[in-house]
Amino acid sequence: MAAPSAIAIREWNGQELSYQQLDVAVHRFASWLHANEVLDGDAVAIHLPNGAAFFIGQFGSFRAAGVATYVNYRLSYSEAKRQLMVSNAKVILTTEAKANQLRNDPDFDKTLIVSNESSHGQFQTLQDILATDLPPLPTNVGKEDSDAIIRFTSGSTGEPKGLIVTHRSWMLRAMALLTEEMRIPAKSTTLVLGQVSHQAGLFVIPTFLQHATLVVMEKFDLAHIAELLSTIEVSTIQIVPTMFSLILNDAPASQAFAKANIARVIYGGSPIRPTLLEQAMKLMPNTEFVQSYGSHEAGSISYLDGADHQDAQFRQSAGRLFLPVEVRLHEPNSDGVGEFEVKNPWLPNARLTSQGRQAITEQWTRTGDLGMLVGEHLYLSDRLNDLIITGGFNVYPAEVENIIGAHPQVLDCAVTSAPDNTWGEKVIAFVVLKDPTEYDESSLKEHCKTLLAGYKVPKEFRVIEQLPLNANSKPDRRQLSIDLWAGYSRRIN
Repeated sequence: MAAPSAIAIREWNGQELSYQQLDVAVHRFASWLHANEVLDGDAVAIHLPNGAAFFIGQFGSFRAAGVATYVNYRLSYSEAKRQLMVSNAKVILTTEAKANQLRNDPDFDKTLIVSNESSHGQFQTLQDILATDLPPLPTNVGKEDSDAIIRFTSGSTGEPKGLIVTHRSWMLRAMALLTEEMRIPAKSTTLVLGQVSHQAGLFVIPTFLQHATLVVMEKFDLAHIAELLSTIEVSTIQIVPTMFSLILNDAPASQAFAKANIARVIYGGSPIRPTLLEQAMKLMPNTEFVQSYGSHEAGSISYLDGADHQDAQFRQSAGRLFLPVEVRLHEPNSDGVGEFEVKNPWLPNARLTSQGRQAITEQWTRTGDLGMLVGEHLYLSDRLNDLIITGGFNVYPAEVENIIGAHPQVLDCAVTSAPDNTWGEKVIAFVVLKDPTEYDESSLKEHCKTLLAGYKVPKEFRVIEQLPLNANSKPDRRQLSIDLWAGYSRRIN
């Protein structure tokens, strides 16, 4: 180990783990998995907020030849359950509260549930596992092309779809991110403000490869972030555009960012408004801004570096391709706008659905993003489907419509997006009621909050008499959103 005493992880509460301490913890969790007959390819679900326990679960799974399965902590119980069932998770590492929900569900009777907190004797705890010196693991050699990670998306139909990548693919992507986009300095500090089960997780291995320190926040808390920036020197920050808006509208936070000697801010996960980016760059004139663009299925595609940020025209683009990436346009129109199709060495090798595992043999992956190539730069103009990106998270209208349509007051519904200066886009629901005289919006909202993650719950419910239909006699979401996007040059924000 090159830097055993260097700090690998620093939590928001000041708790730290050195690389040596992390290695011991990972070994003990992996040994426990092996002792409990977690076999090659078994799913080890990590259903946790940001924290050291997440990484112990992730790397412990790797070392035991399991498959680290990310289940977003912000999902509702029913949403999380669907992903856990699809992955056939043999072990679930989660919080005490969520462990209690799972233990009361007969579908998980045979699942090993581990709490990362005290469980009052009801569950195996991570603390107990890490306190036990278990026997050595068998050496895992030649596993580079075995499954490493499952990351879920709801898919356009609302059904969970797990995308599986190999160890080789995950490492190749990490190396490309480190050398081309992130350029994290050795033994520096990286602050990730998003969820490591989502885009922020891409910063983990590049940071560790540089023996640097990864600082994680349990949640996005402006006061806490401002305090942290005043006490430690941060070289690289991961952020999503929504966070820029919140920071700029909070005086203590914006002052803390202005005073901090931040070398590089890397943002992505959703498009950014030009005016918002200009405000952020003005706040931190000595900081290099880097944009990343990718998709769930295609992985990292392109990046816009600091030099290109100085050109107003290039700031409208999604940047240049990573060196191992190829892009082509599917069915471009007369203006040169088509759907981006991507080929790279870190594409998923399989999909996992309720119908089982399906190998991915296609060399090119469709992104669903429309745009054009101008010289070396990619420019996005729209989405082929009705995907909504709010606060950096994907929302598929069909999934939300299924929940709203199950409410007893609703006859029919359609979900679309509208631009939002804070979240980038917001979810809007159009509903046709069975009986308008009995409509209770608070009841409908509560119904959605119970069954959907908070970011998927519509910000507005608009009652209409009838849904417009498209040529296929389906609800015309685009027609409903025309007025919402009036005045915008592109239908992404």
